[in-house]
Amino acid sequence: MKISDFKQSNKEEKKSDDIMEQYNELKDLSQDDLTRKLYEETSRQKQAGTFDYEKLSSTLESLSMYMPKENYEKMKSILERLK
Repeated sequence: MKISDFKQSNKEEKKSDDIMEQYNELKDLSQDDLTRKLYEETSRQKQAGTFDYEKLSSTLESLSMYMPKENYEKMKSILERLK
Protein backbone atom coordinates (compact mmCIF):
# COMPACT_ATOMS: atom_id res chain seq x y z
CA MET A 1 0.00 0.00 0.00
CA LYS A 2 1.30 3.43 -0.92
CA ILE A 3 1.47 6.19 1.66
CA SER A 4 -1.02 8.21 -0.38
CA ASP A 5 -3.45 5.26 -0.32
CA PHE A 6 -3.04 5.01 3.44
CA LYS A 7 -3.72 8.74 3.87
CA GLN A 8 -6.83 8.49 1.69
CA SER A 9 -8.02 5.46 3.66
CA ASN A 10 -7.53 7.36 6.92
CA LYS A 11 -9.48 10.35 5.56
CA GLU A 12 -12.37 8.11 4.53
CA GLU A 13 -12.34 6.36 7.91
CA LYS A 14 -12.31 9.73 9.71
CA LYS A 15 -15.24 10.95 7.59
CA SER A 16 -17.17 7.78 8.38
CA ASP A 17 -16.42 8.22 12.09
CA ASP A 18 -17.57 11.85 11.90
CA ILE A 19 -20.84 10.85 10.24
CA MET A 20 -21.53 8.22 12.88
CA GLU A 21 -20.70 10.72 15.62
CA GLN A 22 -23.16 13.21 14.12
CA TYR A 23 -25.77 10.49 13.78
CA ASN A 24 -25.36 9.41 17.40
CA GLU A 25 -25.67 13.02 18.53
CA LEU A 26 -28.87 13.60 16.56
CA LYS A 27 -30.62 10.23 16.43
CA ASP A 28 -32.84 10.69 19.47
CA LEU A 29 -33.88 14.28 18.79
CA SER A 30 -37.43 15.15 17.83
CA GLN A 31 -38.18 16.75 14.48
CA ASP A 32 -38.55 20.13 16.19
CA ASP A 33 -35.18 19.75 17.91
CA LEU A 34 -33.52 18.73 14.64
CA THR A 35 -35.00 21.75 12.90
CA ARG A 36 -33.87 24.04 15.71
CA LYS A 37 -30.33 22.63 15.54
CA LEU A 38 -30.24 23.16 11.78
CA TYR A 39 -31.29 26.82 12.17
CA GLU A 40 -28.77 27.33 15.00
CA GLU A 41 -25.92 25.83 12.99
CA THR A 42 -26.82 27.87 9.92
CA SER A 43 -27.02 31.08 11.95
CA ARG A 44 -23.67 30.33 13.62
CA GLN A 45 -22.01 29.67 10.29
CA LYS A 46 -23.47 32.77 8.63
CA GLN A 47 -22.33 34.97 11.52
CA ALA A 48 -18.84 33.49 11.29
CA GLY A 49 -18.80 33.83 7.50
CA THR A 50 -18.37 30.09 7.11
CA PHE A 51 -21.83 29.07 5.89
CA ASP A 52 -21.31 26.27 3.41
CA TYR A 53 -24.54 25.07 1.86
CA GLU A 54 -22.76 22.29 -0.01
CA LYS A 55 -21.20 20.92 3.18
CA LEU A 56 -24.52 20.98 5.07
CA SER A 57 -26.25 19.38 2.12
CA SER A 58 -23.56 16.71 1.91
CA THR A 59 -23.88 16.01 5.63
CA LEU A 60 -27.63 15.69 5.31
CA GLU A 61 -27.20 13.30 2.38
CA SER A 62 -24.74 11.22 4.42
CA LEU A 63 -27.19 10.99 7.31
CA SER A 64 -30.24 10.35 5.14
CA MET A 65 -29.90 6.57 5.26
CA TYR A 66 -30.30 6.71 9.04
CA MET A 67 -33.42 8.86 9.19
CA PRO A 68 -37.03 8.37 8.18
CA LYS A 69 -37.71 9.61 4.67
CA GLU A 70 -40.22 12.16 5.96
CA ASN A 71 -37.61 13.71 8.28
CA TYR A 72 -35.04 13.79 5.52
CA GLU A 73 -37.46 15.50 3.13
CA LYS A 74 -38.38 18.11 5.73
CA MET A 75 -34.73 18.83 6.57
CA LYS A 76 -33.90 19.06 2.87
CA SER A 77 -36.75 21.53 2.35
CA ILE A 78 -35.57 23.68 5.25
CA LEU A 79 -32.00 23.59 4.00
CA GLU A 80 -33.14 24.75 0.55
CA ARG A 81 -34.77 27.79 2.15
CA LEU A 82 -31.56 28.66 3.96
CA LYS A 83 -29.49 28.86 0.77
